[in-house]
Amino acid sequence: MPSTVLASAAAARPSLAAAARRAAQRGAPAMLGGAPHALLAGSASAALRLDALDALPLPVRDAACAGACAIGALAWIRVWTELAASGAVSSTLSRKMVHVGSAPLFVLAWPLFSAAPWARAVAAIVPALNALRLLRAGLPASRGGGNGNGGGSPDALVAAVSRSGERSEVLRGPFIYVLVLLGATVLCWRASAVGVVAIAQMAVGDGVADIVGRRLGGSNRWPFNPSKSVAGSVAFVAGATGASIGLLAWLGAWGVLAPLAPDTPLRLLLISVACAAVELLPTDVLDDNVSVPLVGAGLALALLGTP
Repeated sequence: MPSTVLASAAAARPSLAAAARRAAQRGAPAMLGGAPHALLAGSASAALRLDALDALPLPVRDAACAGACAIGALAWIRVWTELAASGAVSSTLSRKMVHVGSAPLFVLAWPLFSAAPWARAVAAIVPALNALRLLRAGLPASRGGGNGNGGGSPDALVAAVSRSGERSEVLRGPFIYVLVLLGATVLCWRASAVGVVAIAQMAVGDGVADIVGRRLGGSNRWPFNPSKSVAGSVAFVAGATGASIGLLAWLGAWGVLAPLAPDTPLRLLLISVACAAVELLPTDVLDDNVSVPLVGAGLALALLGTP
């Protein structure tokens, strides 16, 4: 790789350590309208540890970050499948927690990648690998190959991400989920809030709607779609709005996105309400993992004025 490209990429953004120090000095209230800055607690001490990452050659740094994200994705699935296997949580809750956490946790790691032009492609390897794992798990010839726990084998992965345990289901909602994450990484990356908002609506909004709806929605079903509840819809709006604000504030704190404008939380609330309404559509019309992020991305593009 030409040295001029490496030099320009290194100069394109201040070091992570410097960003962490500025974030600690600035604090979250400037971005969250005075909300407590627990989101950024520990940023100053983290800056010391990030100096080592800044010292790495950019290709090595990006490869290391992608590797860490891939390992983290496997660990997240492993934690929840082990909890379900032990009986500590239900398999339904385990599956939904994988849904809620996988994409946002990946977005939280985006600032660790360099500003090099290839960084988004390296980051995209993580969801691409997960897509290949799901494709392998969903094919009939891939049965077996592990101890059945922790998401390490095709059978375990099917159990972790599917409702019915049928491997064909893996190639529907879960596979679409990973493709949306891949698309948001490649098309939007850290240059736009659109991808972040779409991810928050799909992962957190849709996920918590199901969790809360199952627990609190028995007596408040929507008459036009009895499989959905008012409690679930309220949880969708609250979860998606909170996740959108939190992720955008986090990326803003690291200097990879602009800080939130004063009216951004209200705009995000409106986007979440619209996406919650779309989530009420029967899934046989259009999968939630398609309709929700598409509407979220379109409204984010219109209301947030970002490319």
